[in-house]
Amino acid sequence: MAIMALACTGDPLLDLLLAECCSFSLRQTSCETLAEALQEVEEQKPTLFFISPALCENRPVLNLKGVRVCYLLEGAAPDELDADVLAAERITPELVDAWVRCPARPAQGSTTSARPQTLPPSPRSAQIPPPPPLRPTGEPASPQGAPLTPPAQPRTQPMPASRPLAARANASRSRPEPIRPALSVLRQQVVTFWGGKPGAGRSTLAVALSDLLSRAGGIRVCTVDLNPWNSSLAALVGKEQEVPSWFHLSEALARGGSFPPDSLRWVKPNWAILSGPDGRPDWVQHLTSQAIIWLVDGLRTQFDYIILDPEARPGEVRETAARLAQTLLLTLAPDYPDVLDTTRSFEAGLEQGIIDRGRCRLVLNRWLETPHLPSTDVADCFGIPVSLTIPAAPDLVVGATSQGVPVTQLDSQAGRSLVQALGGLAGLVAEPLIGAAPERGGLLKGLFGR
Repeated sequence: MAIMALACTGDPLLDLLLAECCSFSLRQTSCETLAEALQEVEEQKPTLFFISPALCENRPVLNLKGVRVCYLLEGAAPDELDADVLAAERITPELVDAWVRCPARPAQGSTTSARPQTLPPSPRSAQIPPPPPLRPTGEPASPQGAPLTPPAQPRTQPMPASRPLAARANASRSRPEPIRPALSVLRQQVVTFWGGKPGAGRSTLAVALSDLLSRAGGIRVCTVDLNPWNSSLAALVGKEQEVPSWFHLSEALARGGSFPPDSLRWVKPNWAILSGPDGRPDWVQHLTSQAIIWLVDGLRTQFDYIILDPEARPGEVRETAARLAQTLLLTLAPDYPDVLDTTRSFEAGLEQGIIDRGRCRLVLNRWLETPHLPSTDVADCFGIPVSLTIPAAPDLVVGATSQGVPVTQLDSQAGRSLVQALGGLAGLVAEPLIGAAPERGGLLKGLFGR
């Protein structure tokens, strides 16, 4: 019989992560504070009790008897906390299961000092990883620098030539180690779009999805433009006049350096974009499968959601993005050639092992239901149900694009209706955030006013 565990984390994504562990049977408390959860602990008497920095008030649990308490934390572990600590750059089910199988810390009252169990990240392979299983199990990436924070003012001029890597490394060691915010412990997610032909609205949806996710408290989002020739992400968020991200990224790749924080273009304090090469041959040549892995690894420990917007045509860019993603959004327009072309590429991806149906969600964008192309026939073509249908709203999309703002930020009755439809898009990749209470980062209030 599996041992019993109770979780009071204040974080819906972390609750979902704990539910995926195999070393114990989890029960999640509905309490919003540790003080309220203590009564449930006394009644249920679990073997394990998980808490996180999202609740801050950890002192009441230190007097619990007969319960092994685990304090889950991303980043550096505090020395002064008198409890078992599982600290890592990114918490995963595998790390939690490994911690559960380790011997417990000395009993309370022992004179032996308990040290936090900091689990170092494992090295990543330089090759393209195989398609992940239905539940993400990626190993944590090795941190390569300080946490990324938005600049006080956006840059308008290109950066001067970077210092040599050795000089930058010495400067990095001389600076004090920055402290990451301990307000949320979230599992990082990679989401990518997949389609057959350009023009299905995938970039518009990528921006809308990122805007919706950024409205949840404590969520950090990065949207990455992986279209080498027709980059449009910067224009959709009004950043086309800023220095392109690839001004810095191409230099770092050429030098074999680490991910450059200056390449980020901040839309909000918790939402950044990486603009695309925009057809410049000297930048496009650097956009390879290895570069995409390097990009995602550089963002893994800094953002909770990484939204990849690759080019539609087949090739290593789209295939690498698909291999790295936990969720693929197959996006179709109401156009028979687009459906046919996307179906062919989808079947080819299945045969090659690039994608699998379990990770795919079928999204019909700007959809007009007709007897000539019913959504039921589209679902049959792919062998998966339609997850979301987004109605056509060309006036709203064109208006938002001309203003350089996400369509989800339009302040009109029609715009609010479209936001509600697009809210389902966020639900496909972040269902725990949709149903969570506002105090725990829920999105329902922000999207639907409840």
